[in-house]
Amino acid sequence: MRYRLDAERLKRMPPMTWHPGGVFRSARSAPVGPTHAVDVATGAVAWGIAADGLQVPNDDWEAACFVEKCPGCFAAVIAHG
Repeated sequence: MRYRLDAERLKRMPPMTWHPGGVFRSARSAPVGPTHAVDVATGAVAWGIAADGLQVPNDDWEAACFVEKCPGCFAAVIAHG
C-alpha cells in the first residue's frame, strides 16, 4: 500500500441486523464525498493539500473501488505511478 484512504467526513452506517448463520454485523463508518490519497511513508496528501482535519478510515486508496476519489489525488497518483 503506497497511499492510504483519508476522507474529510465519515458517516455512520447502520448495522446489518441478521444473516442466515445468525451473525450480526456491527455498525461501520463510510466516507462521504471525495477521498484523498495520503502517502503512507510521509503522511502527505498526494496533490499537496493540508492533511489537517482528515479522518482516516485506514484503507488502501489505490484498491478502494467503492469510494469517490478526489480528481487531484487521482491525477497525482497516476503521474507518480
